[in-house]
Amino acid sequence: MINIKKIIMIACILVLVGGIGSVMSYRFYEPATLAVTKEVQSTEITSIEIDIQNEKVDIIPTTDPTPKVELTGTEDSHSKTELVVEENNNTLSIHTENEMGKWFSFNFFNSSRTLTVYLPEQEYQRLAVEISNGSLQAQGLTINEVNVETKNGKIDLSDIVADSYQLKTSNGKIDLENVEGELAARANNGAISLVTENLDRNINFETDNGRIKIQSEKEPTNAVIDTKVDNGRINLFGDSDYNTIIGDGDNLVKLSTKNGSITVTQ
Repeated sequence: MINIKKIIMIACILVLVGGIGSVMSYRFYEPATLAVTKEVQSTEITSIEIDIQNEKVDIIPTTDPTPKVELTGTEDSHSKTELVVEENNNTLSIHTENEMGKWFSFNFFNSSRTLTVYLPEQEYQRLAVEISNGSLQAQGLTINEVNVETKNGKIDLSDIVADSYQLKTSNGKIDLENVEGELAARANNGAISLVTENLDRNINFETDNGRIKIQSEKEPTNAVIDTKVDNGRINLFGDSDYNTIIGDGDNLVKLSTKNGSITVTQ
């Protein structure tokens, strides 16, 4: 009986100490608010390069004559996230750096940061985005070449006019709506979706685990549709035996998934 009382007493003490430690840890590592804005001076930016680690990225058009970059959200109070914006000729380079304070941080509490890039409404040559952990959302842009890669995060593009797209995510979805140009998209673990006016262009969608879904206002008139599924179903405009060669077949629409379905509807 004495041993049981001692065990209960020790357990209560440990719970009390743990509770006090949690409160102190929360106060010590309480997230801090982050709000940084950087104005870009040049009016001749034609290429944008973004390389970040743990931020969500939003790219939106603006009527202002020059670009603007904002970093907002929260971070560990004993670490510092620095926003670095550099202008090199006609290229705008953006990246973030995280500097730990003099105290070692275990980062008990999640931080959440958003990088917002405002781009003047004009035609750009190139957009290159690389994200380790975070999503990308971009809309209303005219860019010749779009290259996006994220390890863990969603890629969401809408109302964009481009010549070509190279999109890749290891873990996350790729959602495309009203985007013009040749499309190449790959997701290791995630679905790929496209809402478009027509399919008469080169499209290459590939995913290991996830479905491919395309909604087109019009059926193709000049394309070859090449589909492959290891485990899943194929449905092209409501017909599993849809004619895969249409017109002269000048455009290749290649859709491939190992585990998932392929659906193309009108």
